[in-house]
Amino acid sequence: MLKILFISLVIILCFKNSFAQERILSKGEELTYEVSYGFIKLGEVKMVVTDLKEEKGKKIYTAKSFMRSYDGVPLVSLNSVFESDIVFDSKELYTRRFKAIEYKDEGVITIEYKFNYDSQFVHVKKDNMGRVEIDSNIRINKNIKFQDGLSLFYLARLNSFTTENFLVPVFMNEMETSVNYFFSSKPDEISVDAFKNDVNAVRCSGTANFTGVFGLTGEFIGWFSDDERRMPLKSQLNVIVGNVTLELTSFK
Repeated sequence: MLKILFISLVIILCFKNSFAQERILSKGEELTYEVSYGFIKLGEVKMVVTDLKEEKGKKIYTAKSFMRSYDGVPLVSLNSVFESDIVFDSKELYTRRFKAIEYKDEGVITIEYKFNYDSQFVHVKKDNMGRVEIDSNIRINKNIKFQDGLSLFYLARLNSFTTENFLVPVFMNEMETSVNYFFSSKPDEISVDAFKNDVNAVRCSGTANFTGVFGLTGEFIGWFSDDERRMPLKSQLNVIVGNVTLELTSFK
């Protein structure tokens, strides 16, 4: 009898965890963050899941990130859009296409990665203000599924359901690199602008072994809501100007 109860409990917990993981990606979700450097408000980041379709039993989500600096902020100028097609089947999450668009006063810079895992290459195309700088296939390691600068955001949410440490393969700056995630089982409580009261949270720390948008690199800390959505609430990151904070201000 005890054995039956134990097996039943394991099944229930696994089902509950699987259901919760499904909710980290939801079509129509919008999360808006304010970026600050101390008391200085630098800009805004909006994360949106815009589309969902199914192919061969796997769900393909399209997510976008809109990043812009506020007008009049000295030494800071950023207006970029990331777009990623993310494959998710409850067991793994990885990118299959990534596009970054950076708007500058002089023109537009576009870079796109198309991942061909079966043939072990990524097709990279970079257009720098009307001039094609890269249009080639870059070889990648066999049997490795990669993350991009946007899919990492959702993978961290997925991994936060465990207390394990992760070394995650990343394709960034036209090369293979990685990011380390360390999740803590110790309960945390933080305050964010999006909620009136303090929020129960799960803490994550790690190291980005690359240089990303606006000079993002090195150590970081993040907090996720301690519920089935694992909503990213706040993070502290190292960028060009120093250590900045992203804080959730609204969500849908």
